[in-house]
Amino acid sequence: MRKWIHQRIRRNSRVYIMPTKMGGYLNGLIFLMFLLSIGYSNNLLLIFTLFLFGLNLMWLVHTHFHMRRLELNFLSLEDGHAGDLLNLKIFWKKSPAAGLDWSFILENPSEHYKVQQVSDSESESFGQVIVPTRGVKNWSHLKVGTDKPFGLYRTWRFYPLSLTSLVYPTLLKDISLPSSKEFSLEGENAGVKKGTQDINELNAYQGEGLKRISWKHYARTGDLLIKEGLDFHDTIIEFKLELPEDRKDVEPYLSKLATQMLICSQKEIPFTFETPNLKRGPSYHRKHLQECLKELAQC
Repeated sequence: MRKWIHQRIRRNSRVYIMPTKMGGYLNGLIFLMFLLSIGYSNNLLLIFTLFLFGLNLMWLVHTHFHMRRLELNFLSLEDGHAGDLLNLKIFWKKSPAAGLDWSFILENPSEHYKVQQVSDSESESFGQVIVPTRGVKNWSHLKVGTDKPFGLYRTWRFYPLSLTSLVYPTLLKDISLPSSKEFSLEGENAGVKKGTQDINELNAYQGEGLKRISWKHYARTGDLLIKEGLDFHDTIIEFKLELPEDRKDVEPYLSKLATQMLICSQKEIPFTFETPNLKRGPSYHRKHLQECLKELAQC
């Protein structure tokens, strides 16, 4: 029953309206003036009351159509770490020409998070949201609300979504790369590979260190390509996933792994990541880091 009610309330075709504080005062004043005009048979007061009631009704209808004109095109939410600000981009198919002061809530059946507004235009809106828990998030609705254009009524609407995002484990502060001894204690091992100049493949340049660019290929083709492999490095760090038996220790353990992997990527230290089902790496580029963080998010 609760799920059925949840789905019925969040139908895309429905626009909900409630008076704001000032709107409540206005409606109370109109009702009081109506009672006084009837009680004292004051026709002039009654005419003024009906005039004010007509204006109020016009404002109510205009507020409804202000929200009705807003049509969602699509929405994107970047993957990121729990507790960090994640960028949300909303693209509108159609929107009112003025009064763009929307509030957003991103929600699924078990969670809902308010979006911190950054900027608005007639075609796009940008915001940031903090998701405190890691995991695969299947967002079902975007709640959009506003008290524009008159501030007397608050209106909102639910837009159905089919959006999945990944929230990685929380990053920790003051975490350093473990030594061989620390690896051994936690089921991880550090290895050393001497004199490596192995180049496995060439990929498109995405902002990595300049020393990884293949300048020979750039001189020949004009394309910026990076060399994948273990060149320029002697040390390889190996991470092995071994979840603690106590569930309360799982999140700190995953957060520590995620932080150490990020440090390796930032310092361009190749690392591998081994789970019971697969082994990734060695590498330190962005795609490799994202694949490893994805595994941690789904643990």
